[in-house]
Amino acid sequence: MSRLLIASFLLGAVSLSASDAVGEAACPVTRAPDGSEPGRVGTPQLWAFVTTHWKLGFSGRKLPYFSEGFSPYKEGEPPLAVVARRLDSPAPLVWSNRVNSAGPSFLYRDGPPPRKPDDPGFMITSLSIPTSGCWEIAARYARTRDKIETLTYTVWVAP
Repeated sequence: MSRLLIASFLLGAVSLSASDAVGEAACPVTRAPDGSEPGRVGTPQLWAFVTTHWKLGFSGRKLPYFSEGFSPYKEGEPPLAVVARRLDSPAPLVWSNRVNSAGPSFLYRDGPPPRKPDDPGFMITSLSIPTSGCWEIAARYARTRDKIETLTYTVWVAP
């Protein structure tokens, strides 16, 4: 009796792995033109370094976004919204909780030099994806009301 239970458990594990492989193969993850991980994705107005294969369980995965001319000193709380939606199965949308500005001070060992309004920086937020599967991540940056930039990419979240 216990052998039957173990065998059915192992068969279930094998079928789950095969199902995940089919799901991953069907997921249109964002790729570079050569078919590899894309690295930098977007335009000078809104871009990110993208990793398209995530592991489930990284609570609050950090997502940095960049924009030409962005100053962390002018935009302490940038108007960036990031949302994830699952493409391969019904699931609730996942929104980023908070967006912060980050500056270039990490580049200096002896502390940052005096701040200048034009110093480069980036925006950072996080997402907690609740389930494995195929997820589309969309970022919307509204520098001004009439100038809205959007960046969308797709990732596979493994169990």
